[in-house]
Amino acid sequence: MDFCDRIQATLDARPQGRALEYGGRWYTWSDVKRVGAEINTVMAAAKVPEGARVGVVVRNRAIHASVLLNLLAKRISISLIYAFQSPELLAAEIRKLALPVIAADVEDWPMIDAAAREAGSAGIALDGMDKPLSLRPGLERAIAVSKPLDEPGVEVLSSGTTGAPKRLPMPFRMLNRAVMSAPSAFAGEELPVQINIWPFGGVGGICLLTGSGVTGAPLSIIEKFSAEEFAASARRNNPQILGLSPTAVRMIYDADIPKETFASVKGVFGGSARLDPDLQEKFEKKYGILIHWGMGATEFCGTVVSWTPALRQQYGDSKRGSVGKPMPGIELRVAHPETGEILGPNQEGLLEVLCPEIRPDWVRTTDLVTIDADGFVFHIARYDGAIVRGGFKILPERVAEVIRSHPSVADAAVVGLDDDRLGAVPVAAVELRPGAPAVTAEELDTLIRKSLPSPQVPTKILIVPALPRTPSLKVSLGDVKKLFAA
Repeated sequence: MDFCDRIQATLDARPQGRALEYGGRWYTWSDVKRVGAEINTVMAAAKVPEGARVGVVVRNRAIHASVLLNLLAKRISISLIYAFQSPELLAAEIRKLALPVIAADVEDWPMIDAAAREAGSAGIALDGMDKPLSLRPGLERAIAVSKPLDEPGVEVLSSGTTGAPKRLPMPFRMLNRAVMSAPSAFAGEELPVQINIWPFGGVGGICLLTGSGVTGAPLSIIEKFSAEEFAASARRNNPQILGLSPTAVRMIYDADIPKETFASVKGVFGGSARLDPDLQEKFEKKYGILIHWGMGATEFCGTVVSWTPALRQQYGDSKRGSVGKPMPGIELRVAHPETGEILGPNQEGLLEVLCPEIRPDWVRTTDLVTIDADGFVFHIARYDGAIVRGGFKILPERVAEVIRSHPSVADAAVVGLDDDRLGAVPVAAVELRPGAPAVTAEELDTLIRKSLPSPQVPTKILIVPALPRTPSLKVSLGDVKKLFAA
């Protein structure tokens, strides 16, 4: 059985088991399976060609999750579309895809009606779990005939931190690799609840949702992360593990969520971006829960480097700041960014990955890392975001890290702005901790000058109430640039 068979088996065998929690209400696997029957009905009525790809304007809601699980169980390829885009970008994407059928929330249809009509797409309206799926008036027939994906699968989306989200093909065989290692529940038992904060449009969210369908594990869905809502779900559901982003770790810590909220939790896992070692240490000390960080890549459908409980037991805190060691079956090496020369232990370069299960060749990433003599990976920055200022290369993450070292700073983002003379110059937007002593841009400038060469000092430091973020809680660098333009 592959993951599609396993999802269908869950739908068939666990009708009364808890499946999805949304807004504090649980829906059963029988509820989810009913949505699958409705999909069959509306697609047949719209004359959607067999094997056609389905576009889903996706939100973190129970009805959207149910649609995705049933499409995967039926081996139907999916193109995911973020709902959080502007109406103009959303409509442009619908036109460009020109798919035979689009499923979207009733909240989103007014923004895309005209675009779907131009594209020849039938429209499926999603209106919560208590109302049946229906065809959108005026979009009752599939006219468009889209080119199938090169390989059946899901088109996921990048986080959109540097601009418009990029569409990335994830074949079913890659998704199979990501989720099939998790153990399923036995008949009559129920696995512990997992809490999902990741957007279903991205790799993390679709993998966790698919894994829930494969294993039968109940999934509590959070549409938009807040520390308080997350804590409320944890109190209701007593999860054994938490999957968090660096920003979520920070928000939980800063919100001073009581320790007893996470009494059932045995470990925290994450890896969407670098986690500040100081924050990790404070969180672990406050809650008595170990954090097992890692690093993934969309092209490999998930994690390639990670800490495990066994590694933490063996090495303790001796590898502070590392994202762990390679996952089983994966080889790593470090290459010089300019020459491609393969480097030795503790030398800084670009991470290259060999994952034979996905592809037979070495793949170079844009992650700047070092690997020590014991095989532990230390993530430094994203090399593709480098700012070249008059020939001097600046890694924004290094500058941001210095700014974050100030006790009043919650987070910082550094971006490059075009400059006629130097090509580009760095600027920084800074978010302060709630209730912390105020700090000025001038004080932060002094801090940076004490730590970094003068070309790396931002030409402007802007203190803002909150940094703009994507649904996955990553800082939206494109929107940071707009702050300076404004």
